[in-house]
Amino acid sequence: MPQITNTAAAVQVARALEDEIVSEGWSAGHFVGRRQELMARFGVAPATLSEAIQLLRARGIVDAKPGPGGGIFVATRSPFTHLSDQLLQLREGKATVENCLRVLDSLDGSVLHDAVENASDEDIADISACAETLKAAWDSAEAPMAIWALHARIAQVSPNELLRSLYTNLVDYIIAARLEGVTAPTTQERLRTHLDFAEAVVRRDHKLAESAISRHRRPAVAARPS
Repeated sequence: MPQITNTAAAVQVARALEDEIVSEGWSAGHFVGRRQELMARFGVAPATLSEAIQLLRARGIVDAKPGPGGGIFVATRSPFTHLSDQLLQLREGKATVENCLRVLDSLDGSVLHDAVENASDEDIADISACAETLKAAWDSAEAPMAIWALHARIAQVSPNELLRSLYTNLVDYIIAARLEGVTAPTTQERLRTHLDFAEAVVRRDHKLAESAISRHRRPAVAARPS
């Protein structure tokens, strides 16, 4: 049975670690901590810490090294991660969630087709687990967070580093902006659309991916003023 993560807590842990790395001026290779130490420090479960570390790894902020002498280290930053730094500053700026959603809507096709084309067996297992978590959470307040966790995990498959960084940082921003007063979606059609995102990756089915993307866009388009 896949472990259920607390996505909101994972985002908060990732942000705290990133803020510490920046404020302390730690350079590439600096030891951040071992997983057990970080779990105890933040009071989170292993799956939640793993999600936080994955968020940071996807943005090129940390590396995770296994085995004796391993742990979490500050990563060597690539040029693309400077874009991530700028995107993270959105939370101090004037970008609205609606603007971010419109950008993500335009990127969903590229992200999902990349995942269909490039997903490894490990990626497929993780995405399937995200889909199961979403199904279990659908009628609860955790559903929006589970949706974004699925979107983010699909985006992490893309070999396009710029696309991956842009998408995952926008998802991070939306999650942070919606932590207060978030409401759960209700329709089974919306659930089916998101499950088809995952199913398209599992089946490596570009046709199903295109269908899911089309259905995913309709509610957002219909909600905009004419």
